[in-house]
Amino acid sequence: MKKGIEIIGLSIISIGEGKELGTAKDFVIDAAQGEVAAIVVEDGKWYLGAKILPFNLIQGIGEDALTIDNSTAVVPLSTLADIENLLETDVRVKGTKVLTKGGKMQGQVTEILIDEQSGKIISCEISLVTGETVILPADQVITFGKDVLVVYDTGDQVFEKAKTIQPPVAQKMTAKAEVPVAVPEAAITIPEVVAGNSSEVSSEAQANEDLSKKFDEKHRKFVLGKKSTRRIEADNGEVIVDQGSEITEEVIQKAKAVNKFIELTMSIAP
Repeated sequence: MKKGIEIIGLSIISIGEGKELGTAKDFVIDAAQGEVAAIVVEDGKWYLGAKILPFNLIQGIGEDALTIDNSTAVVPLSTLADIENLLETDVRVKGTKVLTKGGKMQGQVTEILIDEQSGKIISCEISLVTGETVILPADQVITFGKDVLVVYDTGDQVFEKAKTIQPPVAQKMTAKAEVPVAVPEAAITIPEVVAGNSSEVSSEAQANEDLSKKFDEKHRKFVLGKKSTRRIEADNGEVIVDQGSEITEEVIQKAKAVNKFIELTMSIAP
């Protein structure tokens, strides 16, 4: 398994061509399947449109790079309608609130752990309202929502029944064909809560935040002053920017406030 933070920011390397094609910028989540369907590729050419790497075409995920067979695995978003639809739903999992089926707020998702072969979300790292950090197996999740992760409960005590899943020690490069899915059977049959290392989580969260800010600032400078190729609206119908209008700092801030910034960066005129 890999944490999301261990994948985002990795260089994407074509094995057949010995060529770097960009970096892994973000995940495209399939909420219905509970998995990462694809990776958004940052190649410095957003003016040509967003690029996508389907997760099933990844050959290996290592400490320093993510490998694929050849450059044809990275394709324009416009050629994959199903992935485009998933991206528009804007489900991220990480950062969403955690609510039990019984209606009790438990905390927030701080990280996801992903199976390198299938892209399945194996578990979620949760920061509880009590300040503790626990690992929640994905089989305890009812709904991966845009704003809320809904989980099963037993008298509103779901996290006291969550079994911690420890990820294996990372290898230099892990090929898909060689890595089994490491999910302890006890995680399904005998759940229990175990607190994580808060200092380690804090440092990882800070590193992820810094990386996110770096990407956001880069894209902010790129889109500023460009014109939008289409009308973009918030979920409540409020217009963020009209088609053909200039993208100003105010537009960027509005887009960020309603989680439409990625959509904005994919909708600029060359």
